[in-house]
Amino acid sequence: MDIDWITVSAQAINFLILVWLLKRFLYQPVIKAMDKREHKIRSRMEDADAREETAREEAQKYQAQADALKQQQDDILEKTREEARQERSHMLDVAREETARVRASWMREVNEEKAEFIGSLRRQTLEAIESIAGKALQDLADSDLEARMVHTFIQKLPTLDQEARESLRNTSEPACISSHSELDPALQKQLTGAVHDQIGGEIAVTYTTNPELGCGIELVCNGERVSWNLSDYLEELTTRMEKAFKPVITEQQEA
Repeated sequence: MDIDWITVSAQAINFLILVWLLKRFLYQPVIKAMDKREHKIRSRMEDADAREETAREEAQKYQAQADALKQQQDDILEKTREEARQERSHMLDVAREETARVRASWMREVNEEKAEFIGSLRRQTLEAIESIAGKALQDLADSDLEARMVHTFIQKLPTLDQEARESLRNTSEPACISSHSELDPALQKQLTGAVHDQIGGEIAVTYTTNPELGCGIELVCNGERVSWNLSDYLEELTTRMEKAFKPVITEQQEA
């Protein structure tokens, strides 16, 4: 079979022309449109990426601000709590101090009332004892009691020390013996003899009465004094009563 090269050449030329025409009027516009669309898409993607990055940065910024705000809120809350704890502690301290002050004031008043009551009770007790004992001694004041008082007083004369004895021997002043009521002459003679025996036979002895002595006898001479009185026992009893009450009063004062 013979090839018609002219026809083949013409077809080849037509094909090339067709290819050129397709490329010129079809492929290039399409490629340009595709390139343009691809550029737009790429641009939009880049813009989207930029916006996404911006959004991410904004989100991080807002998150940082939120974290800072939360930290600030936590700090304010903690500060408020601490202030509340301090205020509560201060109020408790004030309440304790006020309670302690009121309690101390109350205890002081109670102790003062107790001390006043005990002191009044002590005074009344001592006064009652002294009154009762005084009445009892007055009821017992008879000749037998006077004799016992003189006997007891004579037993006290040997208790004078040597210096007192010398002072009484070397004075011209009489020895004055006092009693609540006038002593029986026999008792006076007994007393005078005892004074002469213990001090010296030259000393003068006089007798007088002193209602304040109660049931007792007293010798005074040249500044020296020898006495015996039942009231001394009452004073001793009073002293013991005071000592008995003292620990109670001291305890109330310390409380």
